[in-house]
Amino acid sequence: MLGRRLAAYAPDGNIDLGHVSASAQGEVIDSNDNGIPNGLRGRGALLERHGVQRLRMYSIQLQVFAETWQTVAIDDSDVVVSGVDAYLVNYTPVPGFCPQDIDLTYRVVHKDGIRWDDGRLGLRTTVSNQFQARAVANPQVC
Repeated sequence: MLGRRLAAYAPDGNIDLGHVSASAQGEVIDSNDNGIPNGLRGRGALLERHGVQRLRMYSIQLQVFAETWQTVAIDDSDVVVSGVDAYLVNYTPVPGFCPQDIDLTYRVVHKDGIRWDDGRLGLRTTVSNQFQARAVANPQVC
């Protein structure tokens, strides 16, 4: 888990009305199962604690800092889940690492919608802590 950040969301900041736990982080991937990491992805999660009708993640991005934050991998598909103790997880695509051994600064950002039991909609953005990882294949870097 790289740069993992946990956040708690509640309607009007009142945890008695509802509560969602959110996390954002980066993950190094070994897609070949050969013990050699070959890519990086972003991971976002939402967990209903209570008071929620529906959870939705409508975008998750892996971003690199190169003078400004730039998106290197994105999944814009809607992921929706409802029900008691709803749990939602989504990932970015996995860009492979550059041949050069260069470390860069990354973060993961996911945009969420929470439908509370009282019918209100809460829109939230969860951002991981910044983390260092090997550069992913990207024309601006490799």
